[in-house]
Amino acid sequence: MEGFIEHLGRLTHPETGDPGAMAALRRSLAFEPGTYAKSFPYVEPFAFGDGWTRKALYLAAGLFAEHQKHQPGWPFARALAEVKQERGSESLEQRFLALLDADEDQIAYRLRQNVRLAVEQPFDWVRLTKDLLNWFHPDRFVQVSWARDYFGGLKEEEKKEV
Repeated sequence: MEGFIEHLGRLTHPETGDPGAMAALRRSLAFEPGTYAKSFPYVEPFAFGDGWTRKALYLAAGLFAEHQKHQPGWPFARALAEVKQERGSESLEQRFLALLDADEDQIAYRLRQNVRLAVEQPFDWVRLTKDLLNWFHPDRFVQVSWARDYFGGLKEEEKKEV
């Protein structure tokens, strides 16, 4: 996954990047993941498998094109917890919980919604992509991990305030 995210990072580089690629990847979010032909040249070299695996890579690429702030080691759910702390928004938490419960028909919409809420927060795109690949594992270990990152992050912030 590191190579995939590095590839996307090169496409977004201000001096050497490809604005057309980023536009195609952003536009791909309006379609079922993996079906917008203009995004194929940028994702297919990294796509493997069928079904959800392929869709997850296309979804990650489209979202990366919208939100290019990358910070290795910083979980997406923790970035959302910081946004909630800053805004004091209960609706953000409801959107996050809806994301954790998203099925394959809802995941693209719910994740896009949450990524847009974290517009100013960098997070680890490699981890997010790996998590997406495992989103539908029967043990739901990704959702549990995200809940710990989110709610544990809120608890740590509360400790700092005391």
